[in-house]
Amino acid sequence: MKEEIREFIIPIRVSFSEKEMIKKRADMVGKNISTFIRESSLGREIKEKPDKNFDADIKEIGKFLRTLSEIERLLYHKDFIDERLLKNEITEWRNFRMKIKEKYL
Repeated sequence: MKEEIREFIIPIRVSFSEKEMIKKRADMVGKNISTFIRESSLGREIKEKPDKNFDADIKEIGKFLRTLSEIERLLYHKDFIDERLLKNEITEWRNFRMKIKEKYL
């Protein structure tokens, strides 16, 4: 898809504090001020970038899912499950869930 050429400039006046607020919000969503103002004025949804630890939290969730898949595989193929492994994973999952609630909610 060919991007439109932006050939018009629309100057606007803002106070110093408004400019700082706009810049802060643009930084929060990872956009420059021009793009932020254009997208917000066109009614596009603007989402904040996730916090720095978000990727690490997602990786940890992936680790839990892999372990649960391994437990499922063992149970399916061997009709056997290591209760210590299962209890350990349940405890780790509960602790992780509490950490996530405290951090994001």
